[in-house]
Amino acid sequence: MGLDYALVMHALAERYCGAEPKPMRPRFLGYIEKQGCGPETEIYSDVEKSIARMEGASLKVLAQGGNPKLAMSNKQVQKWASMTSKELGGCDALKRAHEADLGQ
Repeated sequence: MGLDYALVMHALAERYCGAEPKPMRPRFLGYIEKQGCGPETEIYSDVEKSIARMEGASLKVLAQGGNPKLAMSNKQVQKWASMTSKELGGCDALKRAHEADLGQ
């Protein structure tokens, strides 16, 4: 569950807060591998699938939780991004987390 939040934080930092884009795979999958969970493990596979969904997702797709049946307006998407980023500590905190080294 914590990794799901980290992935959303990473995506919000880039797509809403303007952080410099960084690839998710080396960062998150590398962290999992350092914990002893390689590509043959379920957690590695689950995170890899989550990353694949997030990598190309627009802010609207993130706001809709991946559900294309939701019809959110651009205003609703921006409100979701604003509220969610605030709940996660604001853009400055999201950018710091985005730049942090997971290996430490």
